[in-house]
Amino acid sequence: MVPVQPWSTGKVASSGISWYAMMGWHVAALQPPHLAAVVAWEGCTDFYRDWGRQGGIYTNATESWWQRQILPQLGGDDHASMPNDLRSHELLDDWYRERTVDLAQVRVPVLSAGNWGSIHLHLRGNVEGWLAAASEHKWLVVHVGSHIDPYYADWAKDLQLRFLQRFLGGDETAMDGVPPVRLAIRRGHDVEWRDEQNWPLPRTRWRRLYLGQKELGWHQPAEDRTPYPATFDFTATERLELTGPLALRLWVSCTADDLDVFVQLEQYDVDGRRIPAIGPGGAATPVPMGIGWLRASHRKLDPERTLPHRPWHSHDEIQPLEPGVPTLLEVEIWPTSITLEPGQRLQLRVQADDDNMGLLAHDDPDDRKGGHGATIHLGGDHASHLYVPVIPD
Repeated sequence: MVPVQPWSTGKVASSGISWYAMMGWHVAALQPPHLAAVVAWEGCTDFYRDWGRQGGIYTNATESWWQRQILPQLGGDDHASMPNDLRSHELLDDWYRERTVDLAQVRVPVLSAGNWGSIHLHLRGNVEGWLAAASEHKWLVVHVGSHIDPYYADWAKDLQLRFLQRFLGGDETAMDGVPPVRLAIRRGHDVEWRDEQNWPLPRTRWRRLYLGQKELGWHQPAEDRTPYPATFDFTATERLELTGPLALRLWVSCTADDLDVFVQLEQYDVDGRRIPAIGPGGAATPVPMGIGWLRASHRKLDPERTLPHRPWHSHDEIQPLEPGVPTLLEVEIWPTSITLEPGQRLQLRVQADDDNMGLLAHDDPDDRKGGHGATIHLGGDHASHLYVPVIPD
């Protein structure tokens, strides 16, 4: 152990974006004696669900990251290959558990900063990390912008400095007035900062938007079916804010024994123009307003951790589909903030691929499960629906 230096208080903190934030979570779980606080800025916590196998599907974005950022630092051939390891471990085993943060052991103060547009990797981990950390003092902030720039913004530097002054400098009042949760509520292309006390928001009215023939509605339709993939639209008649986690309960049947489901939420203005979210590369890399994935054979839920608004899949066994039999898939959709004004449209896309995501797509041909011959069931005993967090004005 490194001895305490006479010029030091003996307190250190971890702060950084992405990989540095991920390592901060891990170090906090080890409980080193001098670690006094962690700033986890866009850093995931669950190596399987957040990164390696989203919904059980191999995350091909690892390839470009590994090739461009990691291999040049390693050199030679005498090293492990993360992409190969991810491909060879489809189920959540000890290999993933060793790389997943034990959040129950995170007890130091935490400032967890997520990004609504970081739906490729980190957002889920920042929210779940804040929820599950055993810390007495913890704050969650969810912002917008690129993957890098917000960390250096004036508001962010001020917040980080206050946090560090409190837990490194000993200023007991430094974080006074900072709420436990601070959210950038998306209002079209703009945002409105709002202070909250908890997550999900306690005043949330959980409602169901039912899937019909090309539409979403508050009322359950008659029993019907539609081919997969499909698109469903909802047009707002009054302001509608959806802030929080979502879930899609999708009844499907298929001629094959497996299929991959990709879910995307898009917003359109009254003139039919898309209102995209800002992606990790900034405004030049727009992404959907919400996203989720699930491999049908990974549909098994952990009953102890599943919530109505946040399915929790165990990923510990393969459950093939029985061809032709309607089967319920509960798809986790990562947290979002969407405000629809009257006349604006929410679009739910249930897709057989996510090739429109570019480098963030799950398009490894050796891993994908096709969706040919699949049907989505509607209404009646198989009422597919989107479970949404409606926030009252």
